[in-house]
Amino acid sequence: MEKKEISARTTVKAIITGFVSYGIIVIFISLIIFTIGNYFFEQLSNSTSRGLYITVPLMAVIFLYFIIHGICRISTYDVFKKCNTNPNNYRTIIKALNTFFIICIILSIVIFLSLLYLNLEFQVKSMELATLKYKEVFSENYVKILTSQMNEIFNNSKINLTISTTILVLGIAISILSLIPYQRKMILKYNEFKDDSKNN
Repeated sequence: MEKKEISARTTVKAIITGFVSYGIIVIFISLIIFTIGNYFFEQLSNSTSRGLYITVPLMAVIFLYFIIHGICRISTYDVFKKCNTNPNNYRTIIKALNTFFIICIILSIVIFLSLLYLNLEFQVKSMELATLKYKEVFSENYVKILTSQMNEIFNNSKINLTISTTILVLGIAISILSLIPYQRKMILKYNEFKDDSKNN
């Protein structure tokens, strides 16, 4: 079957559309897993919890590295399965896709830092509410003890969440940056362009 030749702009648009489509599915599933995992981590108050906040995000980052590369491969393959583009367009295509990847890194940093902030802010508000309720029931000294315990739990949670978020952000940033050479490789692999002008 003869493949349709497409412009650089159409190629970029098609690859990004595929990347985003598959990416949304993966992000949705990842956020669900992250939320569930975060809930179970917060239930742990022993010394092993800090280790889990390090090892689990590391495993998640390794898993996401391969997933992101898989999405890149599939989205590129989908485009060139029925189409091709002139190799003269490679420079324009790669430059546009590199810009897209940088934007993805910035967005991922903003999203994860926002989630971290909202999570910690929610915990602070919950502590303030709990303290007000304690004051209605317990003595001032006992309220101070309970508040101190809550502050200790919050500080541990803050450190753990900051560590896990940092690992995830760095891991995702490195994974997406590694797509810059990988994307070029995939385009060269799947774009089967035949220059008919040379046959005339």
